Amino acid sequence: MAGKAKVQPVTRMALGPLVELAEQLRAALPGWDDAAVTLPRATQPSDLALDLAHLAHHDGDGFLTASVGDEVVGFAATFVRSRQLVLSQPWMLPEQETGEVAELLLRRAIGYAERSGANDHVGLVLGGAPHHAWYLRFGLRPRFPVYRLVLSAERARIVGAELAKLLPGSELTADAARRRVGAADLERLDRLVRGVARPMDHEYWLAERKLRLVKVREGQRVAAYAYGGPNQCGPVVAATTHAALAALGWALQFGADASRGDVQCLLPAVFETGIENLLEAGASCRAVCHWMSRQPAGGFERYVLPFSTIA
Repeated sequence: MAGKAKVQPVTRMALGPLVELAEQLRAALPGWDDAAVTLPRATQPSDLALDLAHLAHHDGDGFLTASVGDEVVGFAATFVRSRQLVLSQPWMLPEQETGEVAELLLRRAIGYAERSGANDHVGLVLGGAPHHAWYLRFGLRPRFPVYRLVLSAERARIVGAELAKLLPGSELTADAARRRVGAADLERLDRLVRGVARPMDHEYWLAERKLRLVKVREGQRVAAYAYGGPNQCGPVVAATTHAALAALGWALQFGADASRGDVQCLLPAVFETGIENLLEAGASCRAVCHWMSRQPAGGFERYVLPFSTIA
């Protein structure tokens, strides 16, 4: 492949081929061969397609494509929430994974973070050694594994109902969600666990993804929230591990209600009780990812990731 390497922001018109590239590359990773793809004339795009469209709309300056000559060889969707850069899995053609094009792409992404005032850099790495090397070059370090757990809708509904009994929860109605009732509770928990505020992502999960949202209480205080729906179980964000388990139960039930097949979720290794409950319920561990960051990560023992793109 000959030609000059260049990196530039994505255009909305070019998003379709990038989604197709990412879906194919994700399906080729160990443990991801069953991940959703957007079929021709599909009425429902994949989780990856929807997430990338959301990031292209809200974070276009951080959504960068890499090309050699006239051929696009990869891209990275980076976004800043509060002062934290989230570098979602970069997608590169295999022959470009270890070359200068990949390094140029990551360097431009980190430069975007610095211009945006980010003081921390985090990301979920789905792939293997070459992908880890991308992050390591720019000061990110592996903190803990993240497991992709999959279980049948029937089993998800059963274990979800048992976990949800741990604490009382109330689902927000569509009208309450549109009026952002209780948005302060969501932001408080996001800042406690993830250190960020992300109102645009909550709006996306509710309005675009049509996910269901529940708030879990410990006493008089909202101690957790959880989303669930088609192709997604999470995010779950909680002030205590007990509340995280109850909220995970709600998310599993929402995922089971919306699924015709399996329910999948991404649990950090430090959320040990959540993993144990799902494995005891018959979940299979399909893939292992890694959370990487420049600064030590806390709070993930009571967190479930939204899925593979928006962390």
